[in-house]
Amino acid sequence: MFVLLFIATLFVAVFCYLFLTAGKPLGNLLKKRIIENEEDSIKSMQIELNQLAGKVKAASSLNASMKREPDPKLIKRAKKLKKQIEASKKLINGYKKNGLGMLDLVPLAGYRVIQILRLDSSNSFIAGLNSKCVQFKETNEAMNHTIYITASLIGNILLGVCMFFLGSGLGMALGLGTRALVLGLVLMVVLALLGYIPYDNVNRRIKQRADAIERDFPRAVSKLTLLAVSGMDVSQAWNLVASTEVGTLYEEMERVVIDMQNNVSPVNAFTKFIKRCNYVYTTKLATAVMQNALGGNSAIVDLLRELNTECWMEYKHAARRKGEAISSKLLIPTLLLFAGILILVMVPAVSGFNF
Repeated sequence: MFVLLFIATLFVAVFCYLFLTAGKPLGNLLKKRIIENEEDSIKSMQIELNQLAGKVKAASSLNASMKREPDPKLIKRAKKLKKQIEASKKLINGYKKNGLGMLDLVPLAGYRVIQILRLDSSNSFIAGLNSKCVQFKETNEAMNHTIYITASLIGNILLGVCMFFLGSGLGMALGLGTRALVLGLVLMVVLALLGYIPYDNVNRRIKQRADAIERDFPRAVSKLTLLAVSGMDVSQAWNLVASTEVGTLYEEMERVVIDMQNNVSPVNAFTKFIKRCNYVYTTKLATAVMQNALGGNSAIVDLLRELNTECWMEYKHAARRKGEAISSKLLIPTLLLFAGILILVMVPAVSGFNF
C-alpha cells in the first residue's frame, strides 16, 4: 500500500513538474494550436454551408415551378452547421480572453515531454501520423496538429499511470484488496482512452475521406467530362462541378477554386488537392486539369473520357470487392443461425424418442 502511494506521489510530482516548467511559450503554442484547429473546422463547415446554400438555391428555383418545398434535410443540416460555427467562434473567443483551462494541462505536460525528448518529424510515429494529417490539414497545420495529438496522448498516459498507482494505493488503504488494483486499472484505461480518441479520430477520418472520395469521384468526373465535351472551358467546368454537390471530394474541389481566387498558382492549388485527396484517380484528374490551365491541352477531352471510363470500371470492381467482403463477414452469423435452427428442430425430435 505504502509503496503504491509512494510511486503515485513520484508520478504526480513528475506530472506537476512537467506542466509547471512548460513555461509561457509552450502554453501559447498549445493555445494557438487549439485556436487553429477550431478555425480550420470553421473553414470546412463554411465550405459545406456554401455548398448547401447553392444546392438549396438551385432546388428552390426548380421546386418553385413544381410547387414543392425545399428538401428539409438540407435546411436542417445548414442550421446545424451554423450552430456549430457559432459554438466554435465562442470557444475561440474564450481561449483568446481567458487562456488555457484546467483540461488543457494534460496536453501541456505532453508538450513538455516532447520538448525534453526532442521529438520531431524524424520520429517514426510522428512522421506516420503527420502523413495522415496532411490529407485534411495544410502542411504547417498538419505538423502542429500531429504534435498536439501526440502531446495529448503522452499527457493522458502519464496521468493514467499516476491514477493507477494513486487509485490502487487508496483502494488498499480502504481495505478493498485486489479490487483496488482493478480500480486503478480502470482509471488508467479511461485516461489512456481519452488520449487515444484524438489519434483514432485521425485514422477514422482518413478512412471516411477515402471512402467518400472513391464513391463520389466517378459522378464528379462524369459531370466534368460532359461539360468539357459540350465546349465549356475545363477551369469553368471545375468551378461548376465543385458547387453541384456536398461531400469530401466537392469540398476539396471548392478549396482549389478558393485558392485560385486568392491568387494561388494552379500548380500549388492542384498539388495541395492531390495531397489532400491521396487517390490515384484524383491525381490523374488534377494533373490533366493543371496542364490544361498552365499551357493548354488539346487532348484534355480525350483524357477525361478515358479517365471517366477507367474510374467507372474501378468503381464496379470496388463495389464487387466490398460485396464479397460483406458476404464473408455474414458467413459465420449465417452458420450460427443454421446451427441454432438445427438445435431447435433436433432437440424436440430426440427428446420424443423412447429408448
